[in-house]
Amino acid sequence: PYRYAKLVQFDSGGSMKVRVVPCQPHCFLYGGFDMQMYRTMEALRKQGIDAEPLDYWSRDQSFDVLHVWGLESRHQNVIRLAKQYNKKVIITPLLPYFGWGSALRHLAGLIEGRRRPMLDILSHVDKLLVVNELQAEFAIRVLRVPTQKISIIPTILDINFFNTPENPIKNDCGFYFVCAGNILPRKNQLRLAHAAIQTGVKVVFVGNVMGGYQAYTDKFEKLVESSNLLTWHKWLSNEDLILLLKNSSGVTIPSFQETQPASGLEASALGKPLLLGDCKYATQKYFKNSLLCDPSSVRSIASGLSKIIENPLLYVPPKNLINDCHPLSVGIKLKSILNSL
Repeated sequence: PYRYAKLVQFDSGGSMKVRVVPCQPHCFLYGGFDMQMYRTMEALRKQGIDAEPLDYWSRDQSFDVLHVWGLESRHQNVIRLAKQYNKKVIITPLLPYFGWGSALRHLAGLIEGRRRPMLDILSHVDKLLVVNELQAEFAIRVLRVPTQKISIIPTILDINFFNTPENPIKNDCGFYFVCAGNILPRKNQLRLAHAAIQTGVKVVFVGNVMGGYQAYTDKFEKLVESSNLLTWHKWLSNEDLILLLKNSSGVTIPSFQETQPASGLEASALGKPLLLGDCKYATQKYFKNSLLCDPSSVRSIASGLSKIIENPLLYVPPKNLINDCHPLSVGIKLKSILNSL
């Protein structure tokens, strides 16, 4: 059937149709990247674009654009089929930031063969959507993606984060920090919990358990149970999470590795002081003025918590930049990109 693909034409009813392929099965893995997929679909719908998940069981192919999340090899076949049937393909990847380490790991993956499907996928892409200039640099210098095929689309925040007063640091709920994110070694919640106990400050953790990290989760859970300074919510509704962040005294993400952590952007939108790991993700413009700590050192994290308690206004990122992450702003930019394909 493929040789007749170019003869197939469909009437989309005047509205562009986008069908979306997720990075992973959400019954097993679900995180910030997956949340962004849903927010992106909603932002496109607000712009009058028909954006829905691709139904693998349906024979209906009357759509215009395939939006794939992730560069996993399992996407290789659906992308090839999409191009054979004259669909435009855009990809939102999970990319590291450029550095000798990330470049060498990519080269090793090519030699071993693990990353060769990625090159085939990228050869079919019409547009690669990255979250910032750091990811774009990796795509250009390491993956050799042409600059004109790359667009920057930042993380989308819930619209309720944009309707708050300036710098609401004082609250009536007591002094506490929030750390939001699934419980993982790279997100470093265990060291943060030890630092909170050492400092004597309350930290509220929000994050689910991930498969394959049971030993780390068990240690974290035992520590939480041993201290009344620590609270752990495995899940909160979006409304409750926003309220928790609004009433907090600061947000802390002492991670070893992140792309563009949503809770850091949320802190910026709310005018909250922000404590980050001293890693490459912390250099993004949205996190300017944030206090940085050594994520491998409990003492450094504890010192960061103390400094924010002493002078919180010093470590508040500027709110004006975060408008880039407003759903309306992102939706308009995405629509423009789709219309240019």
